[in-house]
Amino acid sequence: MKKSILLAVAGFGLASILLSGCTSTSEAMVNKGYGPNYSKGYGDGCTSGKNAGGSLFDSFTKDVRRYQADKKYAMGWKDGYDTCKSRWKETAEEIRASSK
Repeated sequence: MKKSILLAVAGFGLASILLSGCTSTSEAMVNKGYGPNYSKGYGDGCTSGKNAGGSLFDSFTKDVRRYQADKKYAMGWKDGYDTCKSRWKETAEEIRASSK
């Protein structure tokens, strides 16, 4: 019983850390002047880029209507997708190379 409680607390703590990281990134982008639409697009694009780069933990995320109607969301999405896809691929390649 104690083990299951410990695992639940650890899982909740990890989820909190991961979710707070996303929030602080979004807030930091807005504070740097990118705006909320660009920031939301960047976050969605980044999640999609990680998925395209091979992440099993991220899914394709894109608000198609918003992408078509909102230039800042679309620009953020493209930037986030490109940046996170290339970072994910680089990291995966480094891990593969170090495990040889």
